[in-house]
Amino acid sequence: MVNTNAKAATNMKSIYITKRIILPAALLIVSSSSCRKEIVDLNNDTKIPNNGSQVIISEDDLLRKITFSVPVQNVKTSVKDNVLTMVYSEDVSALLNPKGYELSYSIRLNEDFTASALSKYSFTVPSPGGQTTNWAGNDLKVLTEVTKSNLIVDGKNMVKLQLKRNFTFTKTFPLPQDAVNQQNILLNTKTDVVKFSSFVNFGKNYPLTTASILLVYSK
Repeated sequence: MVNTNAKAATNMKSIYITKRIILPAALLIVSSSSCRKEIVDLNNDTKIPNNGSQVIISEDDLLRKITFSVPVQNVKTSVKDNVLTMVYSEDVSALLNPKGYELSYSIRLNEDFTASALSKYSFTVPSPGGQTTNWAGNDLKVLTEVTKSNLIVDGKNMVKLQLKRNFTFTKTFPLPQDAVNQQNILLNTKTDVVKFSSFVNFGKNYPLTTASILLVYSK
């Protein structure tokens, strides 16, 4: 004869173990399949919008989360003889927790011009040794063009790292009129963007923050 009390206890134990295994798996399925991107702070169960698929973030990751403050980005165009010059004035600020700033080896910021006409042209960027071609330094903790300041955002202390520098793109055309024609095309372009991505490194690369900002062409 089967001991019903022992059988019930066994069933309860099975249910308990099943719950312990299934619940975390369900949480992972939700986080990877959701259409909406948000960062979930597991420590206080709050959700932070981030424009994309859902991401689970620890307190350690949240401490080093980058927030962008970026105005519209300007590109000044000019033509001399058959050369078209486009000067992109980069102005981007990365904000993060002061403790996260201190607990970082580097804070990387990269530009991506592939969603703009600028991606077709070579560029130069000023550097301590003169200038670099088709490459720009990306560590906000060491770049001389970065201004560091402290501010309060929504009652919280933040470190602001503002990077301002110029990228000079050039293109030589067969005829002066060809350069003028391309300049006019740029002046009428309203949808080009530059994409920024930034992350903290401290023994590992922490979660990436991205932002796509409109480029405005002028002369």
